[in-house]
Amino acid sequence: MSISRLLFAILQLYSYLLLIRVVLSWVNPNPRNSLLLMVIKVTEPVLAPLRGIFNFRGFDFSPILALFLIRIVMNVIVKAGF
Repeated sequence: MSISRLLFAILQLYSYLLLIRVVLSWVNPNPRNSLLLMVIKVTEPVLAPLRGIFNFRGFDFSPILALFLIRIVMNVIVKAGF
């Protein structure tokens, strides 16, 4: 497996984790749920800095921005010869 394919797969998996986090935030699960804690632990390092950049009147758009940036990187990988 090439490095570009591995990076693409990791970014795709991370995108899914971000989507899971968004959905879980809507349903308000048990805060001690191990799946929720794992998803937060993995996604928070990316979302926290974006939250400070892209916060509009109390709405958190950091997952949208993170997904957008991940898609840009994935497109660059594909165009670079994936």
